[in-house]
Amino acid sequence: GAHPGLAAPARLLDRELVEPVDGVYVAVGFALANVVALEGPDGLVIVDSTEGRPSAEDALAAIRTVTDKPIAALVLTHNHADHVFGGRVFVEDAARRGHPDIPIWAHASMSDHLDRVVNVLRDVIEVRSMRMFGTFLPPSSLGAGIGLRLRFRPQDIALARPDHTFEDEVDIEAGGLALRLLHVPGETDDQVAVWWPDRRVLLPADDIYQAFPNLYTIRGTPTRDVRAWVASLDRMRDLHAEVLVPQHTRPLVGAEQVEDTLTAYRDAIQYVHDQAVRGLNAGRTADELAATIRLPPHLASHPWLAERYGRVSWSVRSICDGYLGWFDGRGADLEPLAPAERGRRMMAAFSAGASLPSQARAALAAGDLQWAAELGQLWVDAEPASPEARGVLADALEGLGHRSDNANARNWVLTEAEELRGTLHIEPTPTDVAPVALVDGLPIDPFMQALSTRLRAEDVLDVDWQAVFEFTDIDRRYLVHVRRGVAEVRPRSPEQLVGVDADLTIRTTARTWKRIASQHEHALAAAARGDLAVDGDLADLVKLLRWFERRQAPG
Repeated sequence: GAHPGLAAPARLLDRELVEPVDGVYVAVGFALANVVALEGPDGLVIVDSTEGRPSAEDALAAIRTVTDKPIAALVLTHNHADHVFGGRVFVEDAARRGHPDIPIWAHASMSDHLDRVVNVLRDVIEVRSMRMFGTFLPPSSLGAGIGLRLRFRPQDIALARPDHTFEDEVDIEAGGLALRLLHVPGETDDQVAVWWPDRRVLLPADDIYQAFPNLYTIRGTPTRDVRAWVASLDRMRDLHAEVLVPQHTRPLVGAEQVEDTLTAYRDAIQYVHDQAVRGLNAGRTADELAATIRLPPHLASHPWLAERYGRVSWSVRSICDGYLGWFDGRGADLEPLAPAERGRRMMAAFSAGASLPSQARAALAAGDLQWAAELGQLWVDAEPASPEARGVLADALEGLGHRSDNANARNWVLTEAEELRGTLHIEPTPTDVAPVALVDGLPIDPFMQALSTRLRAEDVLDVDWQAVFEFTDIDRRYLVHVRRGVAEVRPRSPEQLVGVDADLTIRTTARTWKRIASQHEHALAAAARGDLAVDGDLADLVKLLRWFERRQAPG
């Protein structure tokens, strides 16, 4: 059996050569990823090459049913196997047609990323990938979420390494086509988008496909920089493409549809990131956040954001791990029992028939402190307000602290024990207590960007509102767009603000704004002094400030 949510997208994976507009051919369903051919007057630019020789040959054969033009260049969008391991098929085809040395383009970091997987983590990534892509499961039309299936065998590898690389962007000419390659870090750090300005066609690599993105992949990966991913999508939004051709799933045609989809996609990623960070700052754990953060309804229902490939909960855990690492902040988890030992003890506990509280007390009385702490933590999780549960856990942690030969661990568990008993309460420093000189010295860009992670998303799910900030002392402008649960904060030039229908424009100095936002000053007082001016209603600025969490000292 299979979940019905997987059946509908399976139709997206039917084997077909799709031509969304003249001169663009997309080989869908021949492998996990697509091969795209861009046709110019003198030849073809091939983008990506599948995961091996057989699938690459199948895709090329489909392309050859519509054009005999020689291949003039190969672009590899990133290092993943399903995009690079069939490259020699296209290089060999070019050579047979009189072009033996076609350029192979990629980002400058691609080979390093590829070599790390091939050399350092090859064994574990290979095994985990085969599980994730269902390599040994019976063939199925349900696919692998964003493609038919991974048709990978080591003997089929036909890798062609890049010989032309770039850093941020580069304009290339091949086959009579003028294209721009853009570095757009996202699903990997080496992602390359292809922009065909004459046709307004955008190939966004794997930064977007018709499924919620793999902000974390269960086959294993270093933490993905989701803020950079959002910035890359914004960079592509600024191109105002009319045709979107992802390397997985099917093309999208129409400027309005492309803009809507790119915006929804970046908003979904930012929402998950910002609410995870907001939750961490509120003292919640990754487990708690993974269980509670969900996309807002308007994003969860978007046809390009179904969780058939990536998962919001996995993404939340990865974001938390990226910021704080593996430790969840609970002392019982600092030195947990080994899985085999915990399993043995759990079996014995279930067989004994005694309640969890009684077993936690017994472990504590016997001096079995780590087991007492783990059982005590389970008890507190189930009954967080129980004084007895908190007391048992506190006593176990205190005992572990006195036994520990590590100063950091000792300090942590002894402090946590006092918090559990209610004799100590630790809170972050309120923003208005920070020295004003410290606030004045903060760079304006990270200060503005930090707004997004303090948005009270639940209060603005129906809000679509824009404010322009003009900082007169540094000649810098920002557009803050509060849009249905996210706050998009972007530096903007005067030219980029032309045509923006802002609800409010604020003119002030960077220092004055930082003091207002950190509650060292009040907006009304700054306006009365002439240090702040608005186009619009000053009350709207106060409303804007209330949409963001700010900690203030009591009194």
